[in-house]
Parts: sequence; structure tokens; C-alpha cells
Amino acid sequence: MKKISLIVLTLCLSAFALMAQAPTKLNVKLLNNHFQQVELTGAYGSSITRYASADIKNDQFTMTVSLPNDIYKFDFGNGSTMLVVITPGETVDMTLDAENLQQIVSVTGSESLGYVKNMAYLAMHRKEVVDSINAELQKDKDKIYWTDFAQKFNLYRQTNDDVDNYLLDGFGDIDTIYNIFSRSIANGKVKGAAVEDCADVANRKLKKLEINYNPYANYQENVDRYYDFSGKRVDGFAEFYRVFDEYQSDLHARHQIAKQSIGSLMPTVKALLAERDSLAYNNLWDKKGNQAKWANRVATELYPSLKGMKDQETAYRNLMKNDKQNADYLVTQSQANVSQVVAKYQKAYNEQDAYLTARLKDEIRQHKDDIAVLMFLDIFPREQNTELHNEVITALHNKYPDHLIVKDRWNYMNSPASKVAIGAIAPDLEFPDPNGKMRKLSDLRGKVVLLDFWASWCGPCRRENPNVTNIYSKYHDKGFEVFSVSLDSDAASWKRAIEADKLVWPNHVSDLKKWQSQAAAIYGVRSIPSTFLLDKEGRIVKRDLRGADLENAVRQLVGE
Repeated sequence: MKKISLIVLTLCLSAFALMAQAPTKLNVKLLNNHFQQVELTGAYGSSITRYASADIKNDQFTMTVSLPNDIYKFDFGNGSTMLVVITPGETVDMTLDAENLQQIVSVTGSESLGYVKNMAYLAMHRKEVVDSINAELQKDKDKIYWTDFAQKFNLYRQTNDDVDNYLLDGFGDIDTIYNIFSRSIANGKVKGAAVEDCADVANRKLKKLEINYNPYANYQENVDRYYDFSGKRVDGFAEFYRVFDEYQSDLHARHQIAKQSIGSLMPTVKALLAERDSLAYNNLWDKKGNQAKWANRVATELYPSLKGMKDQETAYRNLMKNDKQNADYLVTQSQANVSQVVAKYQKAYNEQDAYLTARLKDEIRQHKDDIAVLMFLDIFPREQNTELHNEVITALHNKYPDHLIVKDRWNYMNSPASKVAIGAIAPDLEFPDPNGKMRKLSDLRGKVVLLDFWASWCGPCRRENPNVTNIYSKYHDKGFEVFSVSLDSDAASWKRAIEADKLVWPNHVSDLKKWQSQAAAIYGVRSIPSTFLLDKEGRIVKRDLRGADLENAVRQLVGE
């Protein structure tokens, strides 16, 4: 869930020369006061100017200052500060809470500070809405249930998969023992020439079989303690629980196969291994007679029980196939159930956020020529709110043309870099294609567009072309277009590269001026490849993406 917090703009130092101003009187009352003194300082900059100070007595103070209309700061010490707007000639009565200097409790006598109060409240309320919806989501019983189920079942499934691997390995050990003894037994005994090999294989594989069976035995002993799914089920999910019950049933069935097959062998396996280890411990194993005796014991006590184990393994594997499909469904569906619950709260958040965002933007626009708006404009990043920023900075520049912050932003807004920055509407281009037909970038409005600056002589461009053609083939039918601007100077080379690289889209343009290309100048392109990804409104949303990053961005924009 997206988190929103009040952002107070960090501004650059203003260089207003102090001129004669009508005095501003500030009468401030403090609730929950624990401060003793306050200074009025500049709000921003590397060196802070101190304009006035006052002692706080009886939880209040008064300041009278003659300062230009601008943003300043109350500094109460120990990092406790608050932004305040000074407007010449006003007498302001305001109440602050020393425990929450982000908001103004009450204010009269200043339209700017009244605006600050309302904006701070709306911004804080916006954050509170998110926190409240998040809190409700975390307590939602369905969300808790499905999240717990998904997490627990994922671990349960992984444990079952691990046990399956151990048991299948065990079936493999049994198969190896069965095959070598099948070839080596005559008249009920192991052939003399095969004794050593049979004894060696049986010893190694029986030890491995015991090791592989132990996790299964441990699982059977502890599974109910760690993976209890017997709690109350949620109504309305009959199919989900039917699949879960089938998963459990198949799991139980194959574990019964393991118990009745491999499990039935384990007492004999343990006895045989105990005898072999005893012989080895007493240095008697290397005597061929003892190896033959032990191998024949395997042949008579264990080998007959191994017949038919391959069929048991096949039955086990068949049950695993069905269980895998069911487990995949249960994992996917339980996660989808969590997502459905989250989506409900996301919808509530989106509605509240859209409403409060609209109110905040409306307040900004209504007070766009008030210097106080700089305290809140960057709540909305320029990249996603270019028009709002341009509208506000234009209004402020008309009123405060010499204010250094306003001037700085005005200059950026009118710079070439701003025209092609993320969030800006892409400047239009109109140039001839290889056949001399004029093609305009703006004619593709309503489509997701990759504006691609390249050239036939550019190696990196040519290496990226296969990726672009692949993305075009995948997403063209869903509303994706490519507008290629070549920085070639030779028309024949340009046309050959288009054909050779199979750049099948029709929107290829160039003025054949290489680095003097007008299109490159408009977009500030100084190296290639250089790309600009435009949304359906013609807004620049990404720059210079390659490979998978480009495809992911295109897929999101076309809504897939």
C-alpha cells in the first residue's frame, strides 16, 4: 500500500534585499509549551539569517518585524522548527501546538497562513487516511487467514516435496539392489564371483536408503504439530477446500505406499546394516566368507521383498503428479485470495486519495500566486505533475519575478531540458520518411510510442534493434508504435539499415543532417542510442530504457 507523508519543500537561499516594509505583528500562543525562547530566521539556504527573537512567557510570545513577503522559520531550539509566511502589514493571531509544529491550531489576520493551515491539515489527513486503511487491512480477518494459509501451505508443500525427493531416491536405491541381486543369484544364493560386488552395492545403498527414509519417519512424527490445517474454513470457497482435501488425500495415499513398501523393509535393513557394521568394527568384514554370508542373508531376507517395488514407485509418482497440480492451484488461489482482500482496501484508498489529491491541487491552484504555495507544491513531484508546476511557477513569476527560488524554477521550466524531462508533453516532430512523406510524432497520440534516436553507423543502436523489433511485434496490436529518428547523413545507408534490421514500422524520419539534426537539437540528444517512451497522452514517462526494462515499461503502459 502506497505511503504518503507531508513533504515540506527544501528551498534554496533567497537573496531579497531588505527594504522598508510595513511591519508585521505576530501574536503566538503555544499549547503544551515546553519552549523558553524562539527565533525568526530564514527558512532556507546554507547560511541562516536571524531576523528577530522573543522570550516565551506565559506560553505565548509576540514579534514585530519589517520583512518582505516570504517564507521564514520559527526556531524553538533543539531542532524544533516551523515554517511561517510573513506578509507585510498584517497583524496575525495564531495558536500552535508545541507537540506538533507541522500544523497550525488556529490563525486569524493572514490569508497566507490560513492557507498554510488548511493545506497542512489536508496533507496530514491524506497520510492519516493511508495509515487508517493500512491498519484496517492488517486487522482484516480474511486477509490474516489467507496470508497465514498461503505462508503455511508454501512451507508445507516444500516439506512434502523434500520428503518426496528422499523417498524417490530411496526407491532408486532399492531398484539398484534388486537389479544387481537379480543378475547374481543362482539356486537361492549369490554367485561366488558376484559376492564382493553384491556386498559392496548392498552395503552402500542400504545405508543410503536408511538415510533417505529417516526424514520421512521424522516428518510422520512431527507433521501434525507444525502443519495444522484443521481450523475453521471460510465460507464461499468450496472448490478451494475440495482441492485441498484432494491434495491431502493423495499425500496420505502415497505416504501409505512409502510406509507399506520402504517402511516395511526398514527393520530388516537396520538389522543387516547392524551386522555388517559389527563385522567391520571387529575387522572381520574383509574375510570373504563373512561377505558371502552377509550377501546371502541380503539375498534371502531382503531381496524377495524387493520384487514389485518398481510398481510401488510408479504408483507413488502418479499420485505426485496430481498433487503437484493441486498444490500449484492452492498456492496461486490462496495468494489470489489475499490479493482480493488487499484490492478492496486499495480501492478504498484510491478513492480517498483521489478525492484528497484533487482538493490539495485545487487549493494550490486557487493560491498559485501566494508565496506560501512553495511549501506544498512538491507534494506532487514535477515528473508526474508538470502542468501543475508550470501553472504555479508562471503565476508566482508574474508576481515575484526577482524571487530567486521562483526565478530558478522559471528558468528551468523554460529551458530545453525541461521540455523533454520526465512528465513533459513530448515536443512535436515532423520530418520526411525514406520516401519523402512527412510524418508527425503527434499523429501517434493515443498510442504508446517509443521515440528512438539512432543511425545506421551506430553499433550500439544496431545491437539494440532486435530487441525493439521483438517488442514491436509483441505489443503493436495492443497500441504500441515506434517513431525512429535517424541521425544518418546518407539516405542509402539509412534505407539499407532499416531493411537489414527488419525495422518494419512505417514511422522512420530523418533530415539527414547527422549531428546537426533538428530533431536531435529539440530533444537535446548528444549521443545515441537515445530513447523517450511516451504514454498515450504524449507525455514522456521514461528515458533510455533497454532490453527487458523497455519491454516491462511498454507492457505496463499498454495495460497488459
